[in-house]
Amino acid sequence: MNNLLGGAVTPTWTFEGKPVIELLLHCLSPTPDVQAIQTLAQHSTHWETLYELAIAHRTIPVLYDRLHKLCPDTPPKPLLDKLRSACHAIALKNMFVTSELSRIITLMATQGIDTMPYKGPILAQTLYTDLRMRQYGDLDIVIQPQNMLRVEKILIEEGYRPYFGQKTEAELAAYMANKNEHTYDFYHDQKKIFIEMHWRFWPVFFSSVHPKDIWHRREPAKIGDVDTSNLQIEDALVILCMHGSRHQWERLAWLCDVATLIEKYPNLDWEKTILTAEQWGARRMLYLGLYLSNCWLKATLPDTIRKKVLADSSIVKLAIQVDEQIFSPKTPERTLASTRYQIRARERWQDKITCAQSFLYWLLRGRPTDHHT
Repeated sequence: MNNLLGGAVTPTWTFEGKPVIELLLHCLSPTPDVQAIQTLAQHSTHWETLYELAIAHRTIPVLYDRLHKLCPDTPPKPLLDKLRSACHAIALKNMFVTSELSRIITLMATQGIDTMPYKGPILAQTLYTDLRMRQYGDLDIVIQPQNMLRVEKILIEEGYRPYFGQKTEAELAAYMANKNEHTYDFYHDQKKIFIEMHWRFWPVFFSSVHPKDIWHRREPAKIGDVDTSNLQIEDALVILCMHGSRHQWERLAWLCDVATLIEKYPNLDWEKTILTAEQWGARRMLYLGLYLSNCWLKATLPDTIRKKVLADSSIVKLAIQVDEQIFSPKTPERTLASTRYQIRARERWQDKITCAQSFLYWLLRGRPTDHHT
């Protein structure tokens, strides 16, 4: 497969020689190799595995789009029917969830609350144009922390309930002051919609980057006919790579987002992007996302950026660790390996120490599973 290494030694990816995984990766590329997809499809005998992988990695719409358009007569008809049915269900849910996001944003605006949709529908619209091409379920909305009490009141009046129980004003203040928290979560039992209200992007142990750091450079956007705001595209690339790295790229959908962004914005300001990543202590996480996007999904990188990525000797080691675990089940051993990965993924010593401390906190206290889209 094409990769950043050129004539250098190529890492031994565990999916090499596994046509079903290679077929999925080729299909997820924003610049698909038609001949490779058709050849791999002709020799594939593991169609059910391909379907299960696409389900697990939230990539059903892109996989179906590629197979349906590029080799419609090769996959078994029952598989294409199942993919088509899944895509239809995803499209209906996406439209419903996006409509609810528009409604919530409008409602917040009438109350003078400034919001910024994050991931989910706004990302699907920005990168894929067609909302049906990206799977999402939860809604992520970023607000300024001083508005959280008002947001809580509005959402409760709209039939949402705090997912982990309603808090008093004092309890909410203490919760938001906790460096291990970053969202106040709500769920609508009838609509089956989960909303994460962010007052920061991540727990402080992962990153101290705060929405206020980027609030002034947001870009205008629309969800349907509703005016809203979006991340500046350079910030979005760094944040997508940080998000993927935080979860050790366990879903290929996140890598698909990064690769699609790179291809869609050829005039991206790379100097600004790298400077932002360096300021946030996330240069290595950015480079890893770029490396994986290029090696696995053939995203095109400028030669100057390619050289910068390869200059960091940790990137290939991190990529191999991602590869070794992306298709493996979660185990206690994997959790420990993930912690080592997170520490290695930081370039600043203070961030490495904070990451190690967070693992000890998790070990002693335990954490509820993150909802992430």
